[in-house]
Amino acid sequence: MLKFNFKTVFAARGIQSPTGFLRKAGFSPFTASYIATGKLEKLNLKQLERLCILLNCTPHDLLEWEPDSKLGEPGRFELSRLIGGKKVLSIQDELKGLTLEKVGEVQRFIEEKRSEGS
Repeated sequence: MLKFNFKTVFAARGIQSPTGFLRKAGFSPFTASYIATGKLEKLNLKQLERLCILLNCTPHDLLEWEPDSKLGEPGRFELSRLIGGKKVLSIQDELKGLTLEKVGEVQRFIEEKRSEGS
């Protein structure tokens, strides 16, 4: 079954209050709450595009696949690339344990990646 996995992207973006973030971006309170709590089951393409632009991600980043046990070998399907296990990463939490020197290295790495994308 395909499902949305917004939690991973929100964490990676350092968004601690997804409902508030989405409401400020113009989503209705109902939709924002359903997205933030993972209760959302369907999304129209216009909303999906809006979320991808807002979060700077692709639909691939927002979807996860839990294959039916009857499939046998889910790895034979292209959807297998969406099988769960995406680690929820909070950059702020990761940086807390680093020395200032290491934080500087991370910052330089990020600046290099940004300049590559230009």
